[in-house]
Amino acid sequence: MRKIAAFLLAALMALSTAACSESGETNSAAAGGDAASVADDTAGTANDGADDAAGDTADEGGEAADDSWDKIVEKGEIVLGMDDAFPPMGYTDTTTGEIIGFDVDVATEVFSRLGVELKLQPIEWSTKEMELDGGNVDLLWNGYSYTDERAEAQTLSDAYMKNNQVILVKEESSYQTMEDLAGKSLGVQSDSSAESALESEEATEFRESLGEIVPIDDYSKAILEIKNGLIEAIAIDEVVARFYLTNEPGAYRILENEDGTVQSLAVEDYVIGFRKGDQALCDKVNETLKEMKADGKLAEISEKWFGEDVTTIEA
Repeated sequence: MRKIAAFLLAALMALSTAACSESGETNSAAAGGDAASVADDTAGTANDGADDAAGDTADEGGEAADDSWDKIVEKGEIVLGMDDAFPPMGYTDTTTGEIIGFDVDVATEVFSRLGVELKLQPIEWSTKEMELDGGNVDLLWNGYSYTDERAEAQTLSDAYMKNNQVILVKEESSYQTMEDLAGKSLGVQSDSSAESALESEEATEFRESLGEIVPIDDYSKAILEIKNGLIEAIAIDEVVARFYLTNEPGAYRILENEDGTVQSLAVEDYVIGFRKGDQALCDKVNETLKEMKADGKLAEISEKWFGEDVTTIEA
């Protein structure tokens, strides 16, 4: 009997152990499933967060919204960087001390129509790009010539006027052509379009024929130097040269070809320079200039300064 009882007891214990084992496996599997589910949920949340973060980063890494015009509207003022010794585009009237000129009149009308106060800020012209990029001025507008380098570094307006880089000499001098200036001194404004034209490949022969190239701060000083005989000629914008021809008749002349056309170092377009990417601000100015061309205001300002409409922008 004891053997039978022992056998039965052993059998019961075996069944109990098996049941416990199955129950443990079932519970473990369930627990494992729950853990896997939690892990999946966590991973999903992490992935969603990563996607959101990636999206935010992409937005931040992409091009920023162009709020250049909105910023001007918000502050209610625009600062125009200029050379105040560049007649007739923009210069200081020695009698009144007021800054006047063709570009000044046009800019004043543009920003009056746009409801923004215009502040004229004379700057050192050789550092004009640093002034613009540093935020000290909002645009460069003062007989500012188009170049490929400027188009690469800045946002430029449509061209509104053409200009030549010419050679100005004293009326009484014997110089008739650029070749006559071989071995002579030529004044040129530092970091000007005239300087760029003089350094171009096309001007190599003329440049190398000169005795000396004299850097000058601005054209008013250049005029004094040529008047006093310190230099023989000036490389200068035609519009500026003609201003001096008009204001001092018989004192100076521009070197010309036999057919009466000017001897030009370069033909160029005047534009307005904005910080790279400030397209919204540029567009506002372009649109207003075209409106002024269409309604005759641009021609009126041009006739005041040049006696005719010399502007080239199309309405």
